[in-house]
Amino acid sequence: MKQYWDLKDQVSDALLFFRMGDFYELFGNDAVEASRILEITLTSRDKSRPNPIPMAGVPHHSAQGYIQKLLNAGKKVAIGEQMEDPSAVKGIVRREITRIFTPAIQFDQEGSENHYLATAVYDSHTQTSILACLEPSTGELRVSAPLTLEALETEFLDLPIKHALFLQGRTPGVLLEKLKPQMLVEELPPHFISPAQARETLKTLFGVRELEAFVTDQNAVLGLGLLVLYSTRTQKQEKLSHFRPPLPLREPHALKLGPRAAQHLDLLPSAEGYPNLYQLMNQTNTSLGARRLKRWILEPLRSVEPISERQKTVIELSQDPQKQVLLKKALSSIYDLERILGRINTRLANPRDTYALGGSLKQAQTMLSLLVSPKSKLLQTLTKSLEQAAAELCPLSERILKTQKEDAPLMTREGGIFQKGTSEELDRLLTLTEDGQKFLIDLEAKERQATGISSLKVKYNRVFGYFFEVTHAQLKNVPSHYQRKQSMAGAERFFTDELKRFEEEIITASTRQKALEQKLFDELVDEILKFTHPISKLAEVIADLDCLLSLSWLCKEPAWVMPNIDESMELDIVAGRHPVLDPLSQGAFVPNDLKLSPHSRMTLVITGPNMGGKSTIMRQTALIIILGQMGAPVPAQNASWGVFSSLYTRIGAHDAIARGQSTFMVEMSELAHILHHADARSLIILDEIGRGTSTYDGMSVA
Repeated sequence: MKQYWDLKDQVSDALLFFRMGDFYELFGNDAVEASRILEITLTSRDKSRPNPIPMAGVPHHSAQGYIQKLLNAGKKVAIGEQMEDPSAVKGIVRREITRIFTPAIQFDQEGSENHYLATAVYDSHTQTSILACLEPSTGELRVSAPLTLEALETEFLDLPIKHALFLQGRTPGVLLEKLKPQMLVEELPPHFISPAQARETLKTLFGVRELEAFVTDQNAVLGLGLLVLYSTRTQKQEKLSHFRPPLPLREPHALKLGPRAAQHLDLLPSAEGYPNLYQLMNQTNTSLGARRLKRWILEPLRSVEPISERQKTVIELSQDPQKQVLLKKALSSIYDLERILGRINTRLANPRDTYALGGSLKQAQTMLSLLVSPKSKLLQTLTKSLEQAAAELCPLSERILKTQKEDAPLMTREGGIFQKGTSEELDRLLTLTEDGQKFLIDLEAKERQATGISSLKVKYNRVFGYFFEVTHAQLKNVPSHYQRKQSMAGAERFFTDELKRFEEEIITASTRQKALEQKLFDELVDEILKFTHPISKLAEVIADLDCLLSLSWLCKEPAWVMPNIDESMELDIVAGRHPVLDPLSQGAFVPNDLKLSPHSRMTLVITGPNMGGKSTIMRQTALIIILGQMGAPVPAQNASWGVFSSLYTRIGAHDAIARGQSTFMVEMSELAHILHHADARSLIILDEIGRGTSTYDGMSVA
């Protein structure tokens, strides 16, 4: 218990999983809290004492599921692992903290959801903050431009941030209190990392002498360095090579979505489960593509040329149905390369991960054979990148698939990972293990013939090992070289030198085989680590191709058309429909025309009764713009517009009474934000303005 409390002092804010034999045990308040969340039995240690210590535990072989449940509940979990073989140590086994997991720093999650670790660095001179985000399992790094406190708060609440880190004194205190109910918030001492240490951490990670090619703002360097250092320390690693150079938090060449626009327009899935644009569009076949599609929805393009290139690629893919089907099949066999790479870099990968990686790399070759003579520039570029990555990774794929078993176990300690032919020593041990049963059958037959004892049997138990069993009636026929091992009520047990030699070899063979396979697996992981960069590049290409293929399926939707997007100041949608509501209406949706131009009024005021469709036409216009500037077809008879630079929404009635703001005041504040940031190429959706005040005042403001 002294050892437990010493480790607990190192991770006072985490639930400590303390390895004791086949279990991870928790004690004290950790046990009480974990038993409540995990719904496991709460017992106690030293029940005879006046104040026994609360205790709860889970089996070590199934601990990951319990850990995941705690992380989903917003908790940190530290692993106190046995660092020595208990059978080889006298006294207490040495234990150390080997991992710390948090709601953001986890590597076993699947699917398209991101789990960001984030930090904000405040600059008192400019009164702005830099927001840095890291997705540890995929290695994605993002950094913002300077943000006001209001914009920073909006980003924290809009993004999938699960764990926020702050250096004491470098973040406005008011922000901390607002975030604590939403996510795990952790304050670190000011000396946790210095600006110089942050710079060196990033230079080491990216293997560069200077950082100017990636990031120049000193607060951005500090924020990114903090996230990287914190992650490497929790995983007890010097470097996590799958972490990629930082990208802008919001793509500067993308159509800008205003605060809460994504929620107002139901672009992505929400906790409420409303129908949404992502759900409608998502025909991706990989987790890589699903995550990329979400980013494309939130970051449509805002330049005519890249939109046009993406449109050409989508049309090209849609014009070859057979290729679409074959590409879909190939993509369906590709696993989440980014997260597999994350587990490999953190030494958390299992044999199924590495085999899945080998199979996925092989599918890249299949995809390459389908992308012959592409016409669009974008598809040519992606095909060339795919070709380069596939050529570089082909030897690795062949090695994995040639040496590993397809049905490899989840745990390396179980053995059975590699095929025969991988190693001569492994082949010998496998043969010994597999042929052991045959040897015993042959030995039993041989000894029966030699002794004339037809009832003689070869048996085994854990206490006495292997032995010959002879009934009392046949004892007179036992040869002199048989050595007595145990007397039983109805029989005697013997062994011979030959059986003893077999026993020594067979018992150690399995242990030696598993140890050798662990060594071979570690060597394979080391080899894969050398290919971190090309695997990351391949993952990027696969994500883009999967998204483009997903958009190409929309071309088959009835009455969907590819819009014409140019540099004009016109908007003309003929027979437009709401992309999400139209399929749900079962043919009852009434199409709408919409036209805006400098020659007519650029502002439309829509009036009508409740449930008359006012909000629908506003939202469908915004969704059509987003779809079109993603490079996708849109639900309309015909559509054309001059490219939009930003999209702002002011929808829904809500207040902020805690901050002294009524519904009316919130509306005015949001509208003021829009007026400050909008430009001539902004699309602005205002669904009612001037509520929450007197009739005439409200109408005047509106």
